[in-house]
Amino acid sequence: MLSIENLSVLIHRPDRQVAALSDVTFAVRPGEVVGLVGESGGGKSMVARAVVGLLPGGAHTSGRVLFDGADVLRMDEAALAAHRGRGAAICFQNPRGALSPTRTVGRQLVDRLVTHQAMSAARARDAARELFEAVGIRSPQRRLDAYPHELSGGMAQRVMISLATGCAPGLLIADEPTTGLDVTLTREILRQFRRAADADGRSVLLISHDLASIAEVCDRVVVLYAGTVVESGPAEQVFREPAHPYTRALLRSVPDVGGRPVVATPGGMPLLTRVPENCPFVTRCAYADATCATRRPPTEPRTDPSGDWSVACFHPQAGAIGGAEAPSPVTLAGDRGAAETKPAVLEIDDAHVVYRSRFGSGGHHALRGVSLRLAAGETLGVVGESGCGKSTLAKLIMGLVAPTSGSVTVAGQSLVKQPGRPRPRGRELRRLRTRAQLVFQDPIGSLSPRRTVADSIAEPLRAAGLAATERAARVAAVLDRMELDRAILGRYPHELSGGQAQRVGIARALVGEPDLIVFDEPTSALDVTVQAQILAVIADVTADTDRASVFISHDLATVRGFADRVAVLYLGRVVEEGPVDVVFDDPRHPYTRALLASAPRLGGTPAPDGAAVQLVKDLEEADATAGCPLAARCPFVTETCRSQPQHLQSYGASRAACWRVPELTALIGKQATTP
Repeated sequence: MLSIENLSVLIHRPDRQVAALSDVTFAVRPGEVVGLVGESGGGKSMVARAVVGLLPGGAHTSGRVLFDGADVLRMDEAALAAHRGRGAAICFQNPRGALSPTRTVGRQLVDRLVTHQAMSAARARDAARELFEAVGIRSPQRRLDAYPHELSGGMAQRVMISLATGCAPGLLIADEPTTGLDVTLTREILRQFRRAADADGRSVLLISHDLASIAEVCDRVVVLYAGTVVESGPAEQVFREPAHPYTRALLRSVPDVGGRPVVATPGGMPLLTRVPENCPFVTRCAYADATCATRRPPTEPRTDPSGDWSVACFHPQAGAIGGAEAPSPVTLAGDRGAAETKPAVLEIDDAHVVYRSRFGSGGHHALRGVSLRLAAGETLGVVGESGCGKSTLAKLIMGLVAPTSGSVTVAGQSLVKQPGRPRPRGRELRRLRTRAQLVFQDPIGSLSPRRTVADSIAEPLRAAGLAATERAARVAAVLDRMELDRAILGRYPHELSGGQAQRVGIARALVGEPDLIVFDEPTSALDVTVQAQILAVIADVTADTDRASVFISHDLATVRGFADRVAVLYLGRVVEEGPVDVVFDDPRHPYTRALLASAPRLGGTPAPDGAAVQLVKDLEEADATAGCPLAARCPFVTETCRSQPQHLQSYGASRAACWRVPELTALIGKQATTP
């Protein structure tokens, strides 16, 4: 279906040129899912753009991109118009940038179905609703009339996938399709791509830095580094016994929910200005010698029954990753001892948050009766699916939303007006806001484009009224702690890489010496090697015993490495809470079990006993006002669950809001043996 032969892309700019791709060769067969992996800037998205004829201006190409026998690089505009959509369709990484902001998402999908599948408008709308259902969009009929800005990031990503699959292409290209999605939805979306290959015979090119997820669905994998293919072969063999040192470095950088340590690879990917004459990984490789520095390694076959495994390396390795080759692992979690005797930094007592409707009575109950306590030196992990209330909880802690009822205090002080307490104002409010700081999910978007790095980091210090000389000294000190060159102080956000921007965001949060730092999905937008480096920085920050940290993420493996305790949210309620090792190794609530069963496990570590719970698919908005909020999706639901509210009860060292916990293990075993 797709054959890329010696593809090179050289992009000319007025001030420089970039060798985006160099002699890239691989193929995607009908009914096959091929994974394209590597760090940001490695050329993955450039390959996708070449396949659909969307290379940037100033791009000069050589080689061939053959789709069903025709060279895409030599197609005229009419042929490209026919090729895009029906021949090859792409699901873009940034759904908000790819969707039209002035038209409903349903209208955009209907137009594609009418154009590419010759449907009537009425039939296309029915098909659009079915496509929304297939990717797990709740209330799909209502969502057809929504605009992109009315959708969450995860919802917009699902719409983007519907737009691509709705064209019924021969080749489906998915560029980071699961970025920002929770584990249950990630597994379901990837299964959609697998079914597209198996049932419809489509070719699928899956681009991602989530190695653990794509390892479960890909037939083959292609590893890119600095625009060159360094290894390709059957996914099972490559992920089990990678041969290229870079592939091994990628796999060591991936957190695992089973607790395998993360190893950060130092350095960064080079930005090549021409086709490399030596190994591009030479400056970061533990095995590099003079030959690697002077000659580019040829692509050689590896021993494999299929004869389809190759590596470009003078010193290929054998066996599983680990051993003497690996640098020291990153210690993510510090002392996980009891914190009951330490002073409370964060106290949330029976907090409810209701977003009122602008059009009359009613509203959305985002948090329901949340109570949490966090001590100095302790890290709390918060996990759950999209829409469970994680972001609202972060806003509540930061004082960006006020509780409808209940109370929230940070270091004994409230940041917002609460019942029975005066509202802080003016300088007092600015001083209080420095006590709690937030590290955002989007590192570059969280920084003002009009401020330099120095101004952004110093912002909390200006709010606290510190003098300019003291501000400069503290900014320089925190920059050194983040291992950033002071030369970047005069740069603007667009001049930073994702990893640099996230380090700046952490520095800004840390510089005011807060009592509490909230990390809201701080690594979800980063590739695996940069993520491992940032995790090492965060590990250093969370090890401080004089402050508390909240780590919000849908990545269970990362939470396992960081948190002392974990709170599992579902529809605004805490359904399970306890020490992270206890909850992850012996989950009690059916929802926690389902999350852990869905979590990808790259290292082959098995899920905990009794974790294999499959939730019922529910496409309608759930009613969490009565009974258990999971009742509509739980396979073990009874009338008691539907009618009686569930409250946290102690089961050993953890607490769970489920009255059937004592009998769940037997029920799950019975479910597993039922055909």
